[in-house]
Amino acid sequence: MTNPFREDLVSRSRPEPCTVVIFGATGDLTHRKLVPAIYNLAIDGELPPGVKILGFARREKSDEEFRKGLEELNRKVSRSGHDDAIWAKFQENIHYHQSEFTDADGYKRLAERLDAIDRERGGKGNRLFYVASAP
Repeated sequence: MTNPFREDLVSRSRPEPCTVVIFGATGDLTHRKLVPAIYNLAIDGELPPGVKILGFARREKSDEEFRKGLEELNRKVSRSGHDDAIWAKFQENIHYHQSEFTDADGYKRLAERLDAIDRERGGKGNRLFYVASAP
């Protein structure tokens, strides 16, 4: 038997927090679409707490350099505008890992880095992998 009072209610469940690993993280798709979209989820209050982003790319960058580049472009392209307070909290969970796509040791270091991020920032080993690079 259904409850007639609940018929028009929409129940939205939040996904479990995860670490989003973006392969090709220094490219245009990541800068102009992916990170602004995830940021907009944070602005809208739809991003689960504890979601982390780990960019994977060939260019040498520190976490801070990666964050700074994302912030500069996000100020220009975010549909919601840029909120310094929300960005400050959002960027705490952005990390960068440099490696060639063909380097097997780079993937071993990636696994170690993911485990370290989970230990430091909290996490259950839940991962989402996104390939944002040309085939």
